[in-house]
Amino acid sequence: MKLKLRTQNTETLKSTLSLVNPLRKFIVLRFCPEKLYIISVNGQSVTQEPQVWCNLKISSIFDQIEISSLRDDTISLEINLELLLQTLRNFDRANSDGLNIRLQRKDSSGGSGTNTGNGRTASLALFYANVNANSNTINHTFRIPVKILKNTHDMMLLKEPELNDVQLIMKLPNEFVSIYKRMDKFKKTTNNEIITIKASRRQSGFLGFVLEEEGKYRVTISWNDKLNVQRPNLASMDGESLRMSVLRNTTNSDVVDDNDESEDKEITVRLKDWQMASKIVASCKTVVLVITSRDCILHCLLDDSDDVEIIYYISGIRIRNPIDY
Repeated sequence: MKLKLRTQNTETLKSTLSLVNPLRKFIVLRFCPEKLYIISVNGQSVTQEPQVWCNLKISSIFDQIEISSLRDDTISLEINLELLLQTLRNFDRANSDGLNIRLQRKDSSGGSGTNTGNGRTASLALFYANVNANSNTINHTFRIPVKILKNTHDMMLLKEPELNDVQLIMKLPNEFVSIYKRMDKFKKTTNNEIITIKASRRQSGFLGFVLEEEGKYRVTISWNDKLNVQRPNLASMDGESLRMSVLRNTTNSDVVDDNDESEDKEITVRLKDWQMASKIVASCKTVVLVITSRDCILHCLLDDSDDVEIIYYISGIRIRNPIDY
């Protein structure tokens, strides 16, 4: 197993990691010949908590790439996100001409900065050099303990959710982040824990968010401008087909009957899960909302290219009807 990388600019990697940082302390980095996946998953409650899957075109980040392993030249590592981010920030401040990254296995004494007690049997070494004010070359090396994921249980956690039974998709306007700011006002003054997302192709497109507190009030925050809400041709989609559908306008273009209530869809999610995506929505150039029968997904492109995709999965929750009690 070998991992050797070099880059002169960490801005794209650092920006992507910063957007994922608020969710969890540890992430998984999956290095493949063509892609770097940044995965944020809670292994104890995979189906209940939000997941984030970022995929970055590896050649757009690193100018030297050497990845080899017995698993299709794929290496998956669990790493402390804040330690990695801090090291990248140190590199930026050093004004160095290049950052080298190596995977280092522990030696026979358990060295190289590893902690064998928690399964972190290797280190991701990041090193660079810079010249100080006295024209002396200063070498910097940081070793971050990592856990190499190889067994079946670990790999099962790293299976990206499938987009099954896709009902509606829409490209959100860049100003959509203002909706989050309005929700914050209600979140600070109430005990709301859930939010119902309502979408429809009727009436030139509708997207609303319903918050309520039992016995007190019910409020709907909606986007008042026209929205292009679409129904895909395929019930099951992947990232590429989603881009094809929304970004290249290959969705179902059926005429919408404004009297047909079956065009209306809704899903209830935890308010905190939805709100945690606000930084991602605010930072990405393109944001697509996908509503399925069980989940809602924010599929985002960091900039005008498709070099960086960030996909935020939110599981819907079931609320029992009062008649069921």
